[in-house]
Amino acid sequence: MSPIGRVFIVLNLILASTFVVVSGFLLQDQADYKKQLADTTEKLTAEISLKDQQIGDLETQRGAAETAKATFQQQFSAAQVTIQSLQDRNKQLEEANKSNEANLKQLASLAESQRQDIKAAFDQSKAAYDASIAAQEARDEAVRLKDATVAENRDLNAQIAALNETVETRNATVASLTKDNKEKDLLIAVARRNGLVPSMVAPDLAGTVTMASDRLVTISVANNPGEVDIQEIINNNPFRIAIYDEQGYKAEAVATRYEPSANAILCNVMFKKDDAVIRSGDKARTKL
Repeated sequence: MSPIGRVFIVLNLILASTFVVVSGFLLQDQADYKKQLADTTEKLTAEISLKDQQIGDLETQRGAAETAKATFQQQFSAAQVTIQSLQDRNKQLEEANKSNEANLKQLASLAESQRQDIKAAFDQSKAAYDASIAAQEARDEAVRLKDATVAENRDLNAQIAALNETVETRNATVASLTKDNKEKDLLIAVARRNGLVPSMVAPDLAGTVTMASDRLVTISVANNPGEVDIQEIINNNPFRIAIYDEQGYKAEAVATRYEPSANAILCNVMFKKDDAVIRSGDKARTKL
């Protein structure tokens, strides 16, 4: 064999050895890569399973949170309803308090109202006279309108007739009131000469104090043997009522108004004992 052939043989051997060595290394690396891939795949599978479990846990927590939120919203709505109810109740109490204050003011104004009513009763005759004069003037005006508007003759005649009847009725009323006033003045004059005080003339009434506020007193009538018209008597002559209890006399009040629906008399306290305190439950009587 020639030297060149030997060289080629040696080279072939070297190359074959090199190929075997390189192939061994490559096969070993390929086995390592497969193992790493399997390990990585197993690790990723475990991580994915863990993530899925965490996602499930989070979804469960979200459901629980939504349920808690719904429960809280219901409780919040119920609390709002309760707050609104309490606000409405507070408003009702405020309205009731205002109503009570208005009632107290109304009671305080009864005295002035009754004084004006008494004055109006004395002015009734003059008012009736003024009304008759006004009616006469209206009749005169109706006559002038009749002359100016012939087309409305029938209606104007009816109005004049109605006004005439009103004037006659009022004139009769004025005459009757004038006569009654004269008779009443005569009787009052005779009574006063005999030592009578008008406020001492009173029907035989008895009752119980149901409310006392400063100078205002309400007396519930328990005994009215004569079945008298209390308001009519008050209109003509406000009478006095004595107030007392088991310890004795307390005060003197004058009747100003009668309330039929409550069978009660509203009174103003004229005078009372220095240490006396009028309370609900005290007795009252006109002829003590």
